[in-house]
Amino acid sequence: MITQTTTPGNKKVQKRLKKIARKLLRVTFNNETVTHASNFQFLQTFKELIGFSEMVQTHLTLEYRYNALYTSNKLLDYLIDGICLGYTRFSHMEVFQQDPGYLLVKGDDRFPDESTFRRFLAKFKPEHLEQLTELNRKILWRKACTENVREVWIDIDDTVITLFGDQEGGETGYNPRYHGRSSLKLKVAFVAETGELVYLRLVGGKANARKDLLDFIKEIEASLPPNYILKGVRADSGFPDQEVMGYLEERQIAYVFKLPKKATIKKAILFLEHEPAFWEMLEKTKETWEKEESWAAADISLVMTNWSKSRRVVIYREPEIHLPQEKQLTLPLITYTYQAIVTNLEPDEMTPTVTTRLYS
Repeated sequence: MITQTTTPGNKKVQKRLKKIARKLLRVTFNNETVTHASNFQFLQTFKELIGFSEMVQTHLTLEYRYNALYTSNKLLDYLIDGICLGYTRFSHMEVFQQDPGYLLVKGDDRFPDESTFRRFLAKFKPEHLEQLTELNRKILWRKACTENVREVWIDIDDTVITLFGDQEGGETGYNPRYHGRSSLKLKVAFVAETGELVYLRLVGGKANARKDLLDFIKEIEASLPPNYILKGVRADSGFPDQEVMGYLEERQIAYVFKLPKKATIKKAILFLEHEPAFWEMLEKTKETWEKEESWAAADISLVMTNWSKSRRVVIYREPEIHLPQEKQLTLPLITYTYQAIVTNLEPDEMTPTVTTRLYS
């Protein structure tokens, strides 16, 4: 039960609490409050307590028609509701149109259709994404005020966004799925333990994946709340750059980066296959034909092209079993797939087994 204990001078908080109290629904079984999302009222209460709508209105400057049924603030709010409740497609969100419980909690009498959402998203430009990134930072910092000092690992990933049509910022660059199509590249950073979005950057499809990586790392640090201490960074094969690793080593920040299987890694794998003593067995797998065949890791030092020094590299292999076709009198063929990881964690800090699991 919410009690109104706010001071007379804090009228905004008092008004907000009164509004929330009116929306708290009793548990009844009728056609007026039935809903697909029975716990949604708590999510809506939380959003209203932190003043989420006002925050969006302050940060997002996307203009909409003055006579539109739905403001840009409201449409963004609906989209966030859908994602939080597990409806990630427009067609799935149509359940809200016939959901009296949801509409009652929102204080609305209707819900937009798919075409309304598509027109809304079509108006977004890169500057609006930057505004939403800043809004996300504000929310993360506000959450951090309720926490003690914590060490965090950051996961970094990037992806190619294919564009269909003439959209601002699109360029024809590397696109692994749709060759020759215009695209954008999105780099994102999350808190590894919780999946909280920390920072993102959107660039044209022609952008060099290795360009400005160090600046991106520094922007991630600047986006973290003051009581979040950056302990380590994990990323895919685009990030083991000399500048980035040197910077993290200087600041004593751990890193675990996947390495591309270039010539140096391939030579190391060939060497290791002739030196079984280097391999450390990780776990047994039911699919293997022989009991001794399992995941394994090898811990070595390597110097890659453009590196200023040797670094610790963990190479691990996974067996693949190729069973013979039916009625053939041949033994199954066992081959291996390999992955390589570079890290500045010492062996006594992180064993090969833990290092590979930390990344995967």
